[in-house]
Amino acid sequence: QPCPLCPQIAPPTLLLYVDAGKDTMVKRLLKRGETSGRVDDNEETIKKRLETYYKATEPVIAFYKSRGIVRQLNAEGSVEEVFQQVCTHLDCL
Repeated sequence: QPCPLCPQIAPPTLLLYVDAGKDTMVKRLLKRGETSGRVDDNEETIKKRLETYYKATEPVIAFYKSRGIVRQLNAEGSVEEVFQQVCTHLDCL
């Protein structure tokens, strides 16, 4: 079902897919758990959440890849490195 706002907004011309490997994501989320106070920031729950995330987003990414607008960014690096990648792609607009 189309989104009710779709007639009011222009179609996307760029989708930045900021991605890191599963091991990196688990490590980062476990680190977050040290200060977040979330009781569910444990490895088993994080892996289940990531599985749910990938199942939900893979079809969306595939849809926009078929339209040629996805730019996948490597989020394995530092915040500064990822930010630089984002800036590079936005500067091309």
